[in-house]
Amino acid sequence: MNIATAQTRLAVSPYARRLARERSLPLETLRGSGPGGRILAADVQAFVPVAAPVVSPKVAPAAAPLSPTAPRIAAFATSVALGALQDLLAALESSGHVFAIDDVLLRAAGRAFVEMPEAATLGGACVALELAGRQTVFAVIPEMPLTSLRAMRLAALADSRDGTETPATLSLRLLPASDIRPVMTPLLPGRAMRLTVSPDTPGGHAECLLTIDAASVDEATAAAWLATLKSVIEQPLRLFV
Repeated sequence: MNIATAQTRLAVSPYARRLARERSLPLETLRGSGPGGRILAADVQAFVPVAAPVVSPKVAPAAAPLSPTAPRIAAFATSVALGALQDLLAALESSGHVFAIDDVLLRAAGRAFVEMPEAATLGGACVALELAGRQTVFAVIPEMPLTSLRAMRLAALADSRDGTETPATLSLRLLPASDIRPVMTPLLPGRAMRLTVSPDTPGGHAECLLTIDAASVDEATAAAWLATLKSVIEQPLRLFV
C-alpha cells in the first residue's frame, strides 16, 4: 500500500506572497489574519522581525605600550687567555710591583674604549667598578699609569661613598670562582654596558660576558669593543704603554 505524505500548503494571497518575496521574508515566519489563517498583504506589511540578541565580542585588554626608553638587550661572550698576563704580573710582583686582576681589567676596559675608533659614539666612556652594594666610577684617562689606577681602586675600597648615580657607560663586575657562569646579566640603571668576568676558570682563561642596551650601543660596536678588550688582555704589555 502506498503511503503519501501530505505537505501543508500555506494559504497566502498572491499580493501577500509578492510582498513577502520582495522583502525577503520567509512565509513560515508570518502569521495570517485572514480566514483559515490565510496570510494577507496586511500581515506582511505589519510584520516586525525579532532582532537577534547582540553578543558583544570579548575585547582583549590593550597591551601596555613599550616605553621608548626600554632597553633592547644583547649579549656577547668570549674566553680570554690569561697566560701571558699571569706571567707578566708574576714578574712585576717579584720586582716589588703588585697588581690585581681588578686593576688590569679596569685598565683594559679603558684601553678598549681608547683604541676603538667608534668609542666616540658611546659618549663619556667612564667605567664603574661594582663593589658590595655600591659602585665606584673611574674616568678613562689613557695616560694614567697602572700604579695610579691601583691606588685609586684601593682608596675606593676603603671609602664608603657610592658612585651609583655618577654617569658611566660601563659597569664591571668580577665573579667569584665557580663552575657555574651566567649566560645573561641585567644592565644596571644608567649603564649602557655591563661586563661580567669570571677570572678563575680552568685552563688559565677568563670568561667574559658583555651585556648591552642595543638601543644605545650599536651591536657591531659592542662586539668590536669586546674583541679589543680580549686583545689587550692577551697582549698585556699594551696596558703599560
